[in-house]
Amino acid sequence: MKYSVLQLGTKKHRRTLDKVGGVSTVIGAGSKFVGEISGEENIVIHGEIEGDCDLQGTVVVEEGAKWKGTVKASNVIIAGLVEGDVIVTQKLELASTAVIEGNLSGPVIAVAEGAVIKGGMRMSAGKDVTHFTDKRAPR
Repeated sequence: MKYSVLQLGTKKHRRTLDKVGGVSTVIGAGSKFVGEISGEENIVIHGEIEGDCDLQGTVVVEEGAKWKGTVKASNVIIAGLVEGDVIVTQKLELASTAVIEGNLSGPVIAVAEGAVIKGGMRMSAGKDVTHFTDKRAPR
């Protein structure tokens, strides 16, 4: 049974989601967007995106969602599939259901046990990758 990463934002001390004030754009399940996305807001993907993005907000790729293209953002949380590179300026979190087919780079990268990465990782801040076990039960 899948759960929404955003549901985790209701719990205190949820790393990146604690800082997300609100979501301005949602791509719903069953929807597909093709093109480039840029801006300063937060975006949540339940459906499918084909194209690149350059955002100063937070990008959430939910379980079951798919992104094909380069994802550049301040923060990125991935529980679905990304076919492309992910570049963050602050923090990248990979949930246990995440599958990445591309390279990851940023100052902070947290990888849950079970996440699949078919590519390389580069930590720009010189820190080690954080590995964790996702202890939340799927809802």
